[in-house]
Amino acid sequence: MPKLGIEFDEEAQKKLEVPLGKREIYPSVGKYIAEVLKEQGVTIAFGSPGGHIWHFVDAISRIGIKLIIFGHEQNAVYAGEAYSQVTGKPAVCFGTVGPGTGNSFSAMQQAFLSNSPIIYLAGGIEQEHDNLYNTIQESICAEFFEHVTKWSQRVFYPWSVKQFLTRGFRIAQAAPKGPVAFEMGIDLLLSMDEMRKYYWGGYWPQHANYLPEWRGEETAKPINSGADPLDIEKAAKRIFEAERPFVIIGDYASWDKAGPEIEEFINLTKIPFNTRRIGRAAVSEKHPYHHRGFPRFRNEIDLMIPIGLKVGFFDGYATGWPESIQIAPSQDYVWTYIKTHTTLMGNTKTIMRQLNECIKAKGYDKVSPQREEWVKRCQQSLAEATEARKARAYKYGPDHPRYASKNVLHYGYMSQIIREVNEELYGSAVRVAIDGYTLSDFVMPYLVFTRPSSCITANDQAGVGHGVGQAIGAAIADLEEGGEVIPFLSLMGDSGMMNAMPDISVATQWELPIVYLVTNNSGWMPGMKYPWYGPNWDILGEQDVFGNEWMGRKTWGEERTIDIRFDKFVEVVGGHGMLCDRESTFKEDLKTAFGIAEKGTPVIMNCIMDQHLVNKAVTGPVYVLMYAHIPWDELPIRGKHSRRTYLGNWFEGLTDYPEMPPYDPWEPLTEEEMGYAPRDEYFK
Repeated sequence: MPKLGIEFDEEAQKKLEVPLGKREIYPSVGKYIAEVLKEQGVTIAFGSPGGHIWHFVDAISRIGIKLIIFGHEQNAVYAGEAYSQVTGKPAVCFGTVGPGTGNSFSAMQQAFLSNSPIIYLAGGIEQEHDNLYNTIQESICAEFFEHVTKWSQRVFYPWSVKQFLTRGFRIAQAAPKGPVAFEMGIDLLLSMDEMRKYYWGGYWPQHANYLPEWRGEETAKPINSGADPLDIEKAAKRIFEAERPFVIIGDYASWDKAGPEIEEFINLTKIPFNTRRIGRAAVSEKHPYHHRGFPRFRNEIDLMIPIGLKVGFFDGYATGWPESIQIAPSQDYVWTYIKTHTTLMGNTKTIMRQLNECIKAKGYDKVSPQREEWVKRCQQSLAEATEARKARAYKYGPDHPRYASKNVLHYGYMSQIIREVNEELYGSAVRVAIDGYTLSDFVMPYLVFTRPSSCITANDQAGVGHGVGQAIGAAIADLEEGGEVIPFLSLMGDSGMMNAMPDISVATQWELPIVYLVTNNSGWMPGMKYPWYGPNWDILGEQDVFGNEWMGRKTWGEERTIDIRFDKFVEVVGGHGMLCDRESTFKEDLKTAFGIAEKGTPVIMNCIMDQHLVNKAVTGPVYVLMYAHIPWDELPIRGKHSRRTYLGNWFEGLTDYPEMPPYDPWEPLTEEEMGYAPRDEYFK
């Protein structure tokens, strides 16, 4: 073959070829890493590449694992978290040394709190420069990940890589599940395989303590166990005797894929149930015994049965619960602040199968008339609550004087419409990420789920910005499974979008069916100013009060302009943008967005919200404590009412004031409450 006028001698070229491994590092440590991932059934890896990790990132790709590359490592880990929650498999994420791993920290912390099994592969500096702080991208990430992982390991020797990673997959999947991290230093990655003979006189074998496919076909699966049969029988008898029991289904129903067994248990025992987080729809929320939240007569419950539930802050640490039967995946999910009759510890699917067999064998499926009556009361309670929520939402719909004439949306009305559209178009099979803080309070009671692992949240992290990456990870998980295309709905706030928005380009690049619904109220909960700060952020310093000037520039308080066009951004990266500010068209807007997303074009709906509305927690006991430093005389009227209600017996003199009930956070402010805030002109 002639090239540039020179005859090509094929035979001579063959003589010049050098066997593999003579002019490159082969086999490389990256190859060992990739081989373990392949053995563990990994098909996708999420991350951002860098110089310290190209060795194993390239090897992962070359072995056939798909790389999903992000602009920011934080979003890659959020994607891995959601991918793991939807598939139930460990997710592999990666980031380079220094800034790469630093960017991943908050998302890794969230994965730790949500018990999501992530295998994080990090870069590392050369060991000889430890603590000199004169090398590029100095960090020892194994040390700072130690606080947010089940295991964080710095790996030094090529022959130990395979056994460490194999152990890591086992640990990540053991209950409670969680992330593990491996720091693969540049010394390790650039080591020649032949260097092994120089360590300990070549004593260590090539892959010390590593056995390929150590559990055969079960290698990639978590190890399961059941409960003591005597405890099973004890619990089954107590459940049979209870007249008004109630079940709460938590995350581990989903992690252990125990939905069918739990549904059989519910049908056998006729017990009303509620669901939490990714445990939502482990049993469909259209099941006749499902009850969203507790019934209004929750004090009558005589036996609580939490199944794989993290009972913490958002559950009031079980305050007021009756005697309980705890069904837990491990010691970490057995809560000592719950009055407990029996603890059944082990794999949720296995335990529920044991319980069902015992119930049938003992005749405990013949429930009492009192149980039948309890079910009917709970069903009536749910029907009434559903109708009341609908009526309340429509009260603030297009016929409300404020929303008929203003270019803003009410969170409550939006929540009801989301429920209706999800049901009408997809039978409530839409997976949803809950990100925007204000909307999260309004929308959660309205959502209905029918597919397991459909409610994706920040768990106890309670952060923002996760919804961008989580939507991508969950959508890819569904894509991998195949079947009907059902769009993913990510409910974002404007602050979360400011935090993570650029990586929506990943969603457009891979043509993922995602609708990012942004509830834009122009800042970090600007509605807080009306109960706590004053209409112009008046209690702040002069330099931060809205409308003042600082260094010749307009001051915004703690908010941003409403005019940030998130809908325009997505168009720049290949998606579709929509500006939504009329309640009269919102339902059709959402249907249109879903239709566009179905065809593989991600959508941002930039929804202009009523800025005055707040999450009810903002005027509840916790926030009242947070704002206890603000002088009473400077508090707006809504703040005064909340402090008087919740701290009336704490501050001297508050009891001198008459009762001042908190305001309804659904109710828009009066013109008097708004004062004469220049910022309010847009919303009048």
